[in-house]
Amino acid sequence: MHSLCLDDQNYLWKGDALVVVENNDLRRGVLYHFHTSKTTGHLGITKTIQLIQPHYWWPHMKDFVTAYIKGCATCQMNKINTHPTQPPLFSITSSSNLPFQMIIVNFIIKLPLFYGNDTILTITDHDISKASIFLPYKETINAVGVAELYATHVFPHYGIPLKVISNRDPHFNSAFTTNLCKLLGIC
Repeated sequence: MHSLCLDDQNYLWKGDALVVVENNDLRRGVLYHFHTSKTTGHLGITKTIQLIQPHYWWPHMKDFVTAYIKGCATCQMNKINTHPTQPPLFSITSSSNLPFQMIIVNFIIKLPLFYGNDTILTITDHDISKASIFLPYKETINAVGVAELYATHVFPHYGIPLKVISNRDPHFNSAFTTNLCKLLGIC
């Protein structure tokens, strides 16, 4: 371990490293030069310490560097989150043993025009068969149009679904169900 020594210009050295006196402004200046300046690129704690140690020393330097870098706004904004929080997943359960009682409604949009249609409505059985029905239509379709397609192509074979899952907003699911019931004379 190197001992402290004073040179002829009254600079204090520890080995080859200049001792930075108990002055936080000086220490922050050193850290700015080795961490924050445009030429250093906001290196991490360990690399910053490795760059500083050959040139400067002060007691508890590692703690000071760690606190400085953890408080660096640029580092915190660009830091890669290695432990991202993920929302909990909940399984979608059903009590039916019949196909197409729980359906997933999705839309494949922006397709090339084919027989006047540019979109495909997919209706997938979520539980039993995992089968899908693909129905072409125009992208301007609304919940009434989807209900009409369902009443024409799916209802005669599978009946009314107990649950509808869609990536559209809940108002769409409600409007779809209401319009399907109206078309079938249920309400």
